[in-house]
Amino acid sequence: MEKPVFPTADTEKMLTLPMGAISPLWLMFAGAATVGAAYFWSRTFFKPTNLEALTALPEAAIKAATEVVETVAETVEVAAETVVDVMEVEAEAVTDAVDALVEAAPGPVAEVMAALAPEPVAPTVYDDLTVLTGIGPKLAAALAERGVTRFAEIAAWTEEDIAGFDKELKLMGRIGREAWVAQATRLAGL
Repeated sequence: MEKPVFPTADTEKMLTLPMGAISPLWLMFAGAATVGAAYFWSRTFFKPTNLEALTALPEAAIKAATEVVETVAETVEVAAETVVDVMEVEAEAVTDAVDALVEAAPGPVAEVMAALAPEPVAPTVYDDLTVLTGIGPKLAAALAERGVTRFAEIAAWTEEDIAGFDKELKLMGRIGREAWVAQATRLAGL
């Protein structure tokens, strides 16, 4: 038996066929196809979408919801007015009953009841001055000691008032730097 001699024509063909299949040109084609497919699918799946348009309710649903809300609001308003009317009637009845008891009571009891009756006091209204930039709890307390408890009072300060408070509280120009008057004007709604 004879041994084959290398290389023969058949063996050379066998070696060139796989080399042609893995040539760099085929790798470039495959890479370009992969990039093209990735670009296509990324453009398809990652499109910017208007979510408001996708979730928009039909006009009929919006109209129905609006009608329901308006009906509920009217019902609540009527119920609140009824409760207020009933409470006013009950309060008048209680006041009349107490007045009748005071008038029917002997002299000393009537005087004691009259002395115990609460006197109407005007409500004291304070604004939270710590909302203003640059005013903390201590500075708000110092201003309250000097009679300043409302935003409207600070908004009405003149240059002389600002200079006086600045000197008295040792603020070193803080009122102007932090624009207390402008802030107070905005918060007071002036």
